[in-house]
Amino acid sequence: MPAIWDASFRQSFYARWGRESAVVTARTRRVEYPEYRQLLSIKAASGGSEHYFVGGRRITVDDDTFLILNADRSYASRIEDRTPVHTFSIFFRKNLAEEVLETMSQPAEVLLDHPPDQARSHVEFDERLRTHDQIVTPALNYIRRSLDAGEGNQAWFEEQLRLLLGRMLSAEHTHLRTRELIPSARPATRRELHRRLGLAITFIHTFFGEAIGLKDMASAAHLSTFHFLRLFKAVYGVTPSVYLNHKRTSAAERLIRQSNWTMIEIAEQVGFGSRASLFRHLKASGGVAPRELRGRALEPC
Repeated sequence: MPAIWDASFRQSFYARWGRESAVVTARTRRVEYPEYRQLLSIKAASGGSEHYFVGGRRITVDDDTFLILNADRSYASRIEDRTPVHTFSIFFRKNLAEEVLETMSQPAEVLLDHPPDQARSHVEFDERLRTHDQIVTPALNYIRRSLDAGEGNQAWFEEQLRLLLGRMLSAEHTHLRTRELIPSARPATRRELHRRLGLAITFIHTFFGEAIGLKDMASAAHLSTFHFLRLFKAVYGVTPSVYLNHKRTSAAERLIRQSNWTMIEIAEQVGFGSRASLFRHLKASGGVAPRELRGRALEPC
């Protein structure tokens, strides 16, 4: 974890920070970083939550999600948890994403005859919370495990960042295709409504532990309740309340496995409110009782 509170370290740190690719990987229960303009980056956290403060919004990354923030975005961050949180962020040097996109979008014959010397297309990601997937997450976890084990060198790191960016760009392309599910003839309208739905997804993953309802989620998307419900179902295939309960159930199952909290404490923490509601949603999600989940966590590997 960069010790920027240390005056002697801070000077040498900021002499290089923001000019080259970098990674931050650490475990901590509490840390706070002030607002700073950063490079394009991808954020993950496990064992707890990390809060980012972006443009007046709080965005919380946890075991279920990761976040991509674009270059030149200013934000602050904070971790404050009962147990150590593993924070992991990768920062990509300027124009690296554009270089990767250039090689991905050109035919092999063009690259062979005219290798790209500079980036031409600006890369901009949708800044919403994303659930872990089978495209980006494996590459992200591989880099994290390797670096935490002390493996790899500068050349390996550069290779892995390019491979990771390739996956991030592919996943973004797939994500943007869901705009076509929005019932509107105008591309600009579909683009804006898609962005607003992303605000709602981020809101759900950040505030699921609180008593939020359909009106709150629609408000986060700056849409009427009716239009929000209709658009959300069209794009994600489930209603907002079902999506919210899936998130709460996932968080509850993780706490049952990884903590010694009571079922009442877990129910309150994830937003179900009562032990009975927690049990009902756990049963609906897979029929596994809390005692079985906690027992599995104690079984030898």
